[in-house]
Amino acid sequence: MSAPKENTISTSAPSHPSVGHDASETSKVDTVPTGAGVNTGAGITRPKTEAELEADRKYEEAMEEEYAKREGGA
Repeated sequence: MSAPKENTISTSAPSHPSVGHDASETSKVDTVPTGAGVNTGAGITRPKTEAELEADRKYEEAMEEEYAKREGGA
């Protein structure tokens, strides 16, 4: 597999003898990895808070009660 592409923003003045700039004076200003396989942080989850865990428990209990009603009254 090949390495991800990088977007490079470079700054350099036009190479013109009267200006005194050389094309080799190009500097990397900002390098941002892009492409497939780059870790963007997506899909990483944080631990749930106590309030979220309690809400999950209540939801699960409510779903179990609802399914029990449907099974008994079908």
